[in-house]
Amino acid sequence: MRVRTRPLALLTAWLAAAVLSAGCGGGGGGGTRSSDDAWTNTSPPIYTVEEARKHARWTVLVYLDADNDLESAGIHNFNQMEVVGSTQDVHVIVQMDRKTGSDPQNEQWTDTRRYLITRDTDTAVMHSVRLDNPPLGELDMGSGATLRSFVSWGKANFPADHYLLVIWDHGSGWQARFNVTAQYKYVAADDTSGTAIDIKEIPPAMADRRVDVLAFDACYMQQLEVAYELRNCARYMVASTASEPSPGYNYSRVLGHISGSSDPEQLSRMIVRQYAAEYPNDSRITQSAVDLSRVAALADAAGGLAQVLEAHADDRAAALADARRRSLDFATVGTRRYSLDLIDYAYRCANAVGADAGDAYAQLQTAFDAAVIDSVRSLDLPNAHGLAIYVPPPTQYDISYAEIQFARDTAWDEWLRAQRQ
Repeated sequence: MRVRTRPLALLTAWLAAAVLSAGCGGGGGGGTRSSDDAWTNTSPPIYTVEEARKHARWTVLVYLDADNDLESAGIHNFNQMEVVGSTQDVHVIVQMDRKTGSDPQNEQWTDTRRYLITRDTDTAVMHSVRLDNPPLGELDMGSGATLRSFVSWGKANFPADHYLLVIWDHGSGWQARFNVTAQYKYVAADDTSGTAIDIKEIPPAMADRRVDVLAFDACYMQQLEVAYELRNCARYMVASTASEPSPGYNYSRVLGHISGSSDPEQLSRMIVRQYAAEYPNDSRITQSAVDLSRVAALADAAGGLAQVLEAHADDRAAALADARRRSLDFATVGTRRYSLDLIDYAYRCANAVGADAGDAYAQLQTAFDAAVIDSVRSLDLPNAHGLAIYVPPPTQYDISYAEIQFARDTAWDEWLRAQRQ
């Protein structure tokens, strides 16, 4: 039988007219708001540490790891934040690391520094209030311990009703970056230290430091495996299944649309929508928001489908291999990452198996619809639904996958190993 159609109604599409240049997080976009883009963050600006220590509606913590080839992008994003600055309702705190210090307009420092973002009209030079006293020196931003220290310090010193944590930098699929030690899905590559944060490091870093929204301004982070690993770190997770364009988030857009009345779900949806608004003419754009409280149910449903697929590994081997090959792979041009769209792959597999997969696919789709609360994609990615999952051919399976929590807790790893071709 044919299983029911995929839930494309969840997705918002917009005109895609240009091919996206390669990039991964951080960077450009305009530094000022457009005339028809009214801010909702209209509370009075603040400029002092004393004001920032008062209880706010939101504290935004930005872990800005520019100790790599994204340094200039980091400076640009920092200046975008200053277009809005911190307000009485929304306090913006940044920990930034740089690599070369080659921008003479922004001093030539290469260590790690903390700032209270304050409003100014200079979109080229950083003017915010420095907070690290005594100086931090050179920190390893590719360490979970450094992330833990920043979040602990930020929450202790800048109390708020709600917290948004943005992790800014490169992100990767399951292929490890050649010069870092992280074995699994990683984010925040520190070139000085030669390290990056493994997703397995983030849960202990966030233990007792849970935030309301965790956003990755980085490539490829919106995978089911990542969401499951981080399900206790935040209520919502915002990220892209694909490569981000070099401009990444436009922080004047994002900060300008956080108001004192924004709740965590609204803020998560807002980031998704402002990302879409920033790239109306680019191709291969994706961004989605996931309710992490519903990810365990989605993982269970994925495990149920995996058991059905494993049962048909022999009699439907060729059809299931064809389903994998035809599914949307969130890859750079000419390179397969084996990070496939979850629903596209599940749909094709269910049709390859037939009636035996109908119930398992329906349960997966229901759980998916509950977990993915908002998703956007460009028109050239019609099969992008908001979450990816690892599905390599048998010869390309990475044995380190078995060590992540999703593989330990579900039958997905067993299915990957059971594939015949």
